[in-house]
Amino acid sequence: MNYEFSKPEKKIVRQVIETGLQRDFESSILDIDQIIQQWKSKKLSNQEAYHEIFGTVKKNDKYIARMYNDLRGSTYMMVLQGLLANKTITEADLSGFSETTRNAILEIRGILDAL
Repeated sequence: MNYEFSKPEKKIVRQVIETGLQRDFESSILDIDQIIQQWKSKKLSNQEAYHEIFGTVKKNDKYIARMYNDLRGSTYMMVLQGLLANKTITEADLSGFSETTRNAILEIRGILDAL
């Protein structure tokens, strides 16, 4: 979907995307922390913990790269809808947008509900 954001809304887009990126970083770190806690409680060997951490970092890095690399105006709508679909951002994060823009972003929910 090609949607043209106004200049002031592009600033909001970048802020919302940054919020999503920080949440994805936090989620990734928490995933790693969970593995470390299992290792500390001796539920995982050193080797198992290392491989789990490596796999988690690799998986999360691929996701983050797909979502956030090569951002530009023509992909903003798709990125915002992807973050919303993945529950990385919420409707509340979209409060700075005009009603028209917010509704355009929220269209993804109707599509996902139909699946």
